[in-house]
Amino acid sequence: MVAARAPGEGRTDSTWPGLRYYRFSSPVRYDKTQTLVPGIVVVLQGRKRAVLGAATLVYDDMSCLVLSAETRCDGTVVEATPDQPYLAIHMDLPPDLLVKTFITLADAAPPANAPAAPNYVAPVDARVLDAFTRLLPALDHAIDRATIAPLVVEEIIVRLLRSEAASAIRDAAAIKRSAARIHQAMQLIQAHFRRPLGIAELASAVAMSPSHFAHTFREVAGLTPMHFLRITRLDAARALLLAGGRRPGEVAALTGFDSAAHFSREFKRRYGAPPAQYARQLASSQPQST
Repeated sequence: MVAARAPGEGRTDSTWPGLRYYRFSSPVRYDKTQTLVPGIVVVLQGRKRAVLGAATLVYDDMSCLVLSAETRCDGTVVEATPDQPYLAIHMDLPPDLLVKTFITLADAAPPANAPAAPNYVAPVDARVLDAFTRLLPALDHAIDRATIAPLVVEEIIVRLLRSEAASAIRDAAAIKRSAARIHQAMQLIQAHFRRPLGIAELASAVAMSPSHFAHTFREVAGLTPMHFLRITRLDAARALLLAGGRRPGEVAALTGFDSAAHFSREFKRRYGAPPAQYARQLASSQPQST
């Protein structure tokens, strides 16, 4: 399924924001350091090595890398051939959905043998893999993408938070104390991302001091408030671009960016290509929606 959706070398984005496929037919090192948000990488074939801060992790077929927070990553594909290329799925875990699920599962005890490291590798849970096999075909059709795909993404997050990944992704005590207020702040960001927003305003809205709010937001959500605001704007901009009919400069203004140049720079950093080029590439690489 992934091979069919990633016909070319390197990264291929799916129609779902934050979900992309990777194919490499020979060993390769990434020249640039990426900043990743909380997410999961499932390797289906081949082997890769990632340097995440001070830790070096190696993962191969039927294993997954769980990323608990925004982090710098240098990656090297160490095992891949034309006959058996490196194939992987990388999905960002939507921070707002993570926090919502944290609240629901706050009283559930994490597994006793859960790892303490913030980023770790483990065999992929069969239930998570099964969910991906249902998610990928759902993304090929507009109706399924709007109705089925969000439910499957939520299932993947619930499965992860009820597995050994739980303690890597969350600090249960911090969640119980603060998740509701952080989720409220996220909802405020999602409702008003088109206008300027600052830490002081967001903190005041949830009755926290700015410094405590900024620290707690990152502790609970795995990224800073301003990073969440930026990806909220970028995901909204991506949807507008893919809908067609608007130039990048217009999209930038509609989604809260102060200039088209700033928007283009941030868009390329998140999605790997400038806005107009990205929209053309994704339109040409995806199946026709029905």
